[in-house]
Amino acid sequence: MRLRTFQPLVRFGLCLAGAGLALACRYSVRDTGFIDLAAAAGAYRLELSAPPSFPADSRRALEQAAAVMLLDSNIALETGPAQRPGDPATLRLVDADSRTLPIATLTNATLDALKLLESVATSPFRDRLYRESLRAYGLVLLIEGSDAAANQRAQAAAQAAIDATAKLIPGMPKPVDIPPQLIVLPAAAQAAEAILLWGLGLEPAPSEQPRLALLYGRGRRLGSPLEGPLITQTVLRERLVLIGQDCECDLDRAWLRGPLYPGRWDRSLQEVATKVLGFDPENPMVRAEVSRIIERGPQPGQKKKNAGTAQALGYSEESVDSPTEDPSDRSDPSDRTDPPQPHRTLWIFLAGAATAVLTAGTWLFIRSSSR
Repeated sequence: MRLRTFQPLVRFGLCLAGAGLALACRYSVRDTGFIDLAAAAGAYRLELSAPPSFPADSRRALEQAAAVMLLDSNIALETGPAQRPGDPATLRLVDADSRTLPIATLTNATLDALKLLESVATSPFRDRLYRESLRAYGLVLLIEGSDAAANQRAQAAAQAAIDATAKLIPGMPKPVDIPPQLIVLPAAAQAAEAILLWGLGLEPAPSEQPRLALLYGRGRRLGSPLEGPLITQTVLRERLVLIGQDCECDLDRAWLRGPLYPGRWDRSLQEVATKVLGFDPENPMVRAEVSRIIERGPQPGQKKKNAGTAQALGYSEESVDSPTEDPSDRSDPSDRTDPPQPHRTLWIFLAGAATAVLTAGTWLFIRSSSR
């Protein structure tokens, strides 16, 4: 009889514990950046358009080189006829939105398949970004413009946002030892990184104003790129905080669907990622689980978590809207004004309450049994 007396109490405690665990998520937004959510192989097409006169041995050389040089990349070679009779053979990159980037015009005399495809698959700078993202919380990539004063303002805003985010990282669900890193791409080096800039949604041509992109995981972009006056400490800080959040039910899934820039993520990088993350991001079960989380979306009655997430960590700041805001940037999730959800605080409270109830119930049961 006495045991039945405490059964409702125990059941209530178990319900609280279950609710707390259900709200918790084993993956952070940063974690999802290392997971191939949309079949990265072939995310970009390298299209060869060649007339009938293009030498067959050159075509074979290109296809054989692609089998080697594009291995482990998110780029796949596709071949087809030239668009018009008499057109030369050309290579171009095409992304999921049908944006194109011309790569080369080919002749039998100039074709160097291995060297050409290596430059498409990777570059020393892109490789550096991959390796930095493995050890750091995230990357703030600043692409300098020709306006030196604007470059300095953008760099100061980026560094201030990084410093503010670094103070919040210890209280995040999965803290990272290395805070966000600021990486600057000088104007003189941008011509060699046309593929990277294009892959980030930017025009490869030089710009007067500085441009900035936030990266995490295996080269995933967070939100849309920013340019000139839109590069502010407030906007950057609010976006950076999102990288450390749980990929929980009320997080806006748009933050998890940023594109990967073109590159080669080889086995050595994958092995380091597995050690750093504590799980294999290439495991099919992991990919399936994260895909379900993303596709599930917010549950009924929940509101999407946006850039105001920083407030849920104890940080408050003025609105991210800027008087000089470009209307085209309003489609970015960071510009939405839904109130933040104190998700992490809630599940911690529920888990603590469950523990207290279970402890009290167990103590009362033992005490009554001893009488």
